Amino acid sequence: MSFLDELRRRNVLRVAAAYLVAAWLIVQVAETIFPLFGFDETPARIVVIILAVGFVPALVVAWVFELTPEGLIRDTGGDAGADAAGNKRFDRIIMLTLAAAVILFGVHTFIIDPAADRAAVDAARSEGEVAALRQSFGDKSIAVLPFVNMSSDPEQEYFGDGIAEEILNLLEKVPGLLVTSRTSSFNFKDSGMSAKEIADELGVVHILEGSVRKSGNTLRITAQLIDSRVDGHLWSDKYDRELVDIFDIQDEVAARVVEELKVELDVEMPTSTRHDPEAYALYLKARALLQTDDPNALDEVKRLLEQALQIEPDFIDAQVATNLYYVRRLRIYRMGGPGSSWELIEEYEQKRRVLLESLRQRAPEHPGVVVALAHPAISRGEWKVAADMLEKVISRAPWNSDVWLPAMRLATNLNDVSLAITIGEYLTRIDPLNFWAHSNLGGNYAMADQFEEAIKSYRVAANLSPDSDAIHWQLAAALTFAGRPDEALEALEREVWEPYALHGKITAYHSLGNQQAVDDLLQQLLPEYEEDWGPWSFGFARLYAWLGNADEAFRYIERVRAEEPRFFTSISMNPYFRPIHDDPRWPALVEEIEEITSQISFNPTLPPEKTSKR
Repeated sequence: MSFLDELRRRNVLRVAAAYLVAAWLIVQVAETIFPLFGFDETPARIVVIILAVGFVPALVVAWVFELTPEGLIRDTGGDAGADAAGNKRFDRIIMLTLAAAVILFGVHTFIIDPAADRAAVDAARSEGEVAALRQSFGDKSIAVLPFVNMSSDPEQEYFGDGIAEEILNLLEKVPGLLVTSRTSSFNFKDSGMSAKEIADELGVVHILEGSVRKSGNTLRITAQLIDSRVDGHLWSDKYDRELVDIFDIQDEVAARVVEELKVELDVEMPTSTRHDPEAYALYLKARALLQTDDPNALDEVKRLLEQALQIEPDFIDAQVATNLYYVRRLRIYRMGGPGSSWELIEEYEQKRRVLLESLRQRAPEHPGVVVALAHPAISRGEWKVAADMLEKVISRAPWNSDVWLPAMRLATNLNDVSLAITIGEYLTRIDPLNFWAHSNLGGNYAMADQFEEAIKSYRVAANLSPDSDAIHWQLAAALTFAGRPDEALEALEREVWEPYALHGKITAYHSLGNQQAVDDLLQQLLPEYEEDWGPWSFGFARLYAWLGNADEAFRYIERVRAEEPRFFTSISMNPYFRPIHDDPRWPALVEEIEEITSQISFNPTLPPEKTSKR
């Protein structure tokens, strides 16, 4: 018998084949499972080494021993029948191992790899965006982190936040300097991340951080400027002053940052607005409580703001904060919160109307006042009023990130989707962790048929605020428009608001051709929401249009025109209405909408140095 025949008889070749297939299978499983537990490449590399080392011993064992029903026994050159039985067992082992390998290969090829590819593309795009952003601004980009409270009293924490925010507001006003907005930079408070990690997340080069120790009217403030590229300090300083000097300290820190970053100024360095120190401290504390969005803190917010305004009646920022207090109260009462009643809703609406009118007359150019006035004006369909206010404040204060969200909303209502996307892309650059910026940008991408970009924006928004009403429905809508209704149904499992979840499932199942599911879900949606929920005129107009029921869609469009004029103009751009574009009534509707939007001019100008795309 030749040596090759002896290898075959002793199943050495079969063991070699089975070992290699099994080893490949083990390596694939290791590469899939280990990352889930946070391991790097080292454990998988060790597995490969062990399997490689074990290959020769496995062949030696195959040569010396024989697999029998009684287990491994020393090979004595048994009969052919026994060899055949052993061969069949090895063949079955090899076939099972190959089957497992084929299954795993299929999972990798059609499930894991595509997901990994999408993740890699998103990661590469994100890295490219950060690199492009840094390149476009060079060294002139910064994020200001909340200053750490070093006081013995933990309730003084608001003061460090307030000082950092005021310095941030000063730096925002410097032309040629990219400053990440408060919403994003303050998100890293107590994160434990290094300055370099935070800078990478926000796409900036520099980080300003510091600490505050407040004892009575005495302050000790430290500040340090960090270059994330070398993770080293460019500058640091300490200020021991009285509370009355707080505004001078803020000015000095901001000016030193501008000097260190070598930003060339064609205008004077911005300075802080001076306020009574006690009123200012009360305002900072109230603002910090408002930013927590804690309904239980609203009574304290009201008390603090009232005290601040008693000390300094013309404190406009405190009055703007009072408007936000009214907004929060009204939201609670409208949702049926404790003590809610229609009388209280009307009372607070009236207080807010009086306050806003007073602010309109006394400080019509203050950015906070304009933002407070613009949002309700847009919701009421007073777009000419909103356009005039926003254009003026943007021409004077384009650095203020708060003005750009209502500007994007207004551009959307006027069907200027290109402008809305430009604003949205800018806003998400300076405020990359702002939920509303990403969700509104997603809607505009969808209106422009850029569905993959819309999906990306909605996914970011959903990650930032997964429990926000309708965000998973919005994501599902974009997925449905993109021809991925199965994924839309998965997204809708996370939607917290039932009518939106039902609405999204109906449209997705319609796209899948499952009429029975559509009928069943309509029976759940219609009885409860068709007549009793006013804001759903637009919802049902969208729904019936997508289902191709033009008569019902136009019936609800008429209700939208009468009841919800702020939604009326967006109908002509909304993808939900594409199925009824061939209806003979559609051209007249589009003409009517174009006539409305063409009468209003809105041309806000972004700062030239801040328009380069990521």
